[in-house]
Amino acid sequence: MPDTTTPSTKTTDTTDPGGRRPEAACDPTGRKLPPTSGADAIVLRWTKIGAGLAILPVPLLDFATTSGCALKMLHSLARYYGVEFRGHIGKSAVTALLGGASAPLATAAAYSLVRVIPIVGVPLAAAASPALAGSLIYAIGRVFTAHFGSGGTFLDFDPEKFRDYFQAQVEAGRTVLKDLKGKAPQ
Repeated sequence: MPDTTTPSTKTTDTTDPGGRRPEAACDPTGRKLPPTSGADAIVLRWTKIGAGLAILPVPLLDFATTSGCALKMLHSLARYYGVEFRGHIGKSAVTALLGGASAPLATAAAYSLVRVIPIVGVPLAAAASPALAGSLIYAIGRVFTAHFGSGGTFLDFDPEKFRDYFQAQVEAGRTVLKDLKGKAPQ
């Protein structure tokens, strides 16, 4: 069973046993870090946007919208935590993180390509793609919230430390999206 606790990315662990950082935590340089509630709101916002855009019935467009939403979310998280953001470094960090996530990426490719099947392709993909896109964006956001929240930057991001956590957060993202769907007005 994979470890679902938030991994520490620095030698000084600023998380409590539940994986949350105390509100007044500082990074190793002494810089006071903001509370995680704002980062959680950023992740949830972009998770919803990414899931909504994945409904578009154009093959491979969902890859572009998911990637774009993930990068915009990382930009927002970086700004929130006071971390310098450069688009090419953000892309590299996401690519490195997703490099070990072959199952979700293969599933995403299959859902995207199923759209080309006449008559049934678009409805099938429209039913499944939003959940997958949203859960991937959610997982990316949770990983970088944990990393930035412990004082990390894009330059010291080590995707290997987050592999199991990322996989667990993909599953958690699916649950979050199901909960959101249950709360949506009918």
